[in-house]
Amino acid sequence: MSKNILHNMDGCYDHAVPQGSRRIAWDGVSFCVPGNWELAVFKSLRKGAMRIELEDEYSVRLESEWIRGRKRLKLDKIMKSYEKASKPLTVKADERTDITGLPKGWNATHFVFKETGATEEGDSIEVIQHDLVTAFYLCPESRIFCFFLLHFMPEDKESPGDIIRQIAATFEDHGQKELWPWELFDIAFKLPRELTLEKTSFDIGAKLMVFHWKLRRYFLWHMSCADVFLKDTSPAAWACGHMNASKLLKGPVFHPDGESGISWRRRRPYFLGHREEIASLCYKYDVGCRLIAEENKLVLWAYHYRKAADLELLPDHSS
Repeated sequence: MSKNILHNMDGCYDHAVPQGSRRIAWDGVSFCVPGNWELAVFKSLRKGAMRIELEDEYSVRLESEWIRGRKRLKLDKIMKSYEKASKPLTVKADERTDITGLPKGWNATHFVFKETGATEEGDSIEVIQHDLVTAFYLCPESRIFCFFLLHFMPEDKESPGDIIRQIAATFEDHGQKELWPWELFDIAFKLPRELTLEKTSFDIGAKLMVFHWKLRRYFLWHMSCADVFLKDTSPAAWACGHMNASKLLKGPVFHPDGESGISWRRRRPYFLGHREEIASLCYKYDVGCRLIAEENKLVLWAYHYRKAADLELLPDHSS
């Protein structure tokens, strides 16, 4: 096992989280946004680009796309394509202002849109304003290109300029680091950059992220409110019941081994291996769970791997 600690985020970031804000870390990129903005959508796009959307309680607040190249990116060409794509949205703006005070490599523009509408009482007419901010980050070393589109409705109290300055000031590209942080909802952890996100399932109280590396798969669950479902059972027993009921791991059946240890054996119908195991030539599982009492959270993991050397990729889950 690697000496890297799964949930130890010390040293992951160069910037602190401003008061009233929270950090989003996703696929090698991190930045800080208002505390009530949360991940709503993520997509892998063509040519290795990634897209995420953040929303508050009412609507989408931020759309972001970034692309990281193995070679030097043609940033000017990429930027022109994004400017062309956003033009139909911004060409109708009543006001346009360049945002100043941004770090090197950043450019941002504030667009103001005004329209006439009825007041809440409905007895008069007023001018209603909503705002957009487009921002581009062109990495000086041409390693990464990022695009941000921020939405501000009339009822939103945030300052468009302050928000994009905060994003730019706290933005970090982790592409050159061995470990990439992932931070969203109430979870934060770091994994080797070789592990690529394959799928997710984000439900209330149960968040699953599945990563892969050369046909190996790493399943990571974060279960909230552990004191509710652990009243009459041990962490290992509950984890085994949860994973045995999951359709994601059909080949093995799991058994508790003490309070937090988990062992496994192959299910009887799959004595020679399940078809997923045969296709990937992965017949082994590293499985475990850990109760984080101070966060009232139970973490489960299952690594579907091929040989002992594959375990060196994983972080230490113990603390």
